[in-house]
Amino acid sequence: MTPAQRTRFLPQFLADDRYHLAFADHEPGTDNQLGANYHRPSTSDSHITTEAVQDENGNWIISGAKDSVRNAPVAKLFLVPVKLLDQPNSQKTGALLVAHNSPGLTVRERPHPRRSLHGAFGDLIFTSCPVPPNNFIKIDDEAVFQIDRPQDPALALGVGRAAYEAALDYARLRIQGGRPIIEHQAIAIKLAEIAINLEVTRSAIRQAAYASDHPNAISDRSLPNLPLSTITKVFSSEVVYRATKDAAEIFGAMGVMRDMPLQKYIHDALVSLHSDRGNSDAKLQIAEALAGYQRPQL
Repeated sequence: MTPAQRTRFLPQFLADDRYHLAFADHEPGTDNQLGANYHRPSTSDSHITTEAVQDENGNWIISGAKDSVRNAPVAKLFLVPVKLLDQPNSQKTGALLVAHNSPGLTVRERPHPRRSLHGAFGDLIFTSCPVPPNNFIKIDDEAVFQIDRPQDPALALGVGRAAYEAALDYARLRIQGGRPIIEHQAIAIKLAEIAINLEVTRSAIRQAAYASDHPNAISDRSLPNLPLSTITKVFSSEVVYRATKDAAEIFGAMGVMRDMPLQKYIHDALVSLHSDRGNSDAKLQIAEALAGYQRPQL
């Protein structure tokens, strides 16, 4: 966002705990991630088919569709990547901030994907949907939507925290050997390790968010010139998956029972390992950064 856009939208977001956001990047019949393109130029074929053109008043008119958008039924503001028509060759793609009640926008809720239990999903249909010109975010390279993009590290942290708090409460209540199991060294150490890992994850998320808001922190070498969002995504998902498994072990055999919350937390944590391009492809992107490989502009 530009400073002016932050001034307009951030106060609304902070004032309303129901002001949900959604990133509408997936389109029907397409797959934005077709495997790792390790140390090779990105394809010049655009994955974005939703189109936007400016009218005589400068408004952007969007036509097209996005599907499988997380938070779509409840979001009040969408970030929508679009293909720009009638623009200079150097500016092929961009993004628009679209309010949920914009004329020409239809939101259709869809059944929950079986692979994920995180939030609500829906489709967006744009029928000559007008968007003010000051809602435009300039993006010259579509790859920005695919590289160094945070994928649910905060959500993964929330799952890990829920698993940790459930295990902590249980360890205080469960009596074995005449005392709460939290007083047993094996359980106490396991809980301490979960707490340590979750706190480190929280710090990594804050650092990645700070780097995103303060690019000068990299230029002045306060932070390393690395894809911190991708690093945080990989680290948080792997740490949280281990944390949920350890939390389930504290419950013993009950940890795998369907009427206990831990089996769901493990499922959700496992999903985070494979969200978006998956951790294996993400690590290859990090390796490219370490090698100094620069992808050419589209």
